[in-house]
Amino acid sequence: MKTKPILPLACAALLAACGATPPSTGDEVAAVAASAASDTLTDPASGARCDGKDLRLTRDNMQWVIDGSCRDITITASHGSLNVDDARSITVEGSDFTVLNAQVGEVRVGGSRNTLNLTRSGRIQLDGDANMVLGTDIPEVGFGGSDNTVNASGKPKIHADAGTGNRVM
Repeated sequence: MKTKPILPLACAALLAACGATPPSTGDEVAAVAASAASDTLTDPASGARCDGKDLRLTRDNMQWVIDGSCRDITITASHGSLNVDDARSITVEGSDFTVLNAQVGEVRVGGSRNTLNLTRSGRIQLDGDANMVLGTDIPEVGFGGSDNTVNASGKPKIHADAGTGNRVM
């Protein structure tokens, strides 16, 4: 007796419901899934190359060194560290995490007690509490959380401070 795979049928039904043309064969479904999966590195081994992909770190108590340029980095892990060359954006949702980065576009920190050492960055938004950001070139910062510290070579513009006890040095 031959059974029909449920996942390809579910994917086709979902795509059809969204108005998209669903893949017609199992091979096409597998190709679409592989393409989507290859755009994001999730918890790779230290020393992996980002090569323009998104990076997602979810495992607590880990240290990563990632080579190359990443698109968007999302960190939900806690009690760890990341050393990465550059990225379009970094979002830190975990706590007690350290990020070392040479160049990044936008930075958002929702977790608490994180340390980010950024050489050059775009706008930084600190929504968590007790975070520290060190950097050479930080043009703008916003605070949604409390007791955060930004120490930059030049004084960044503060676009909003909705918290208490935040400092720019």
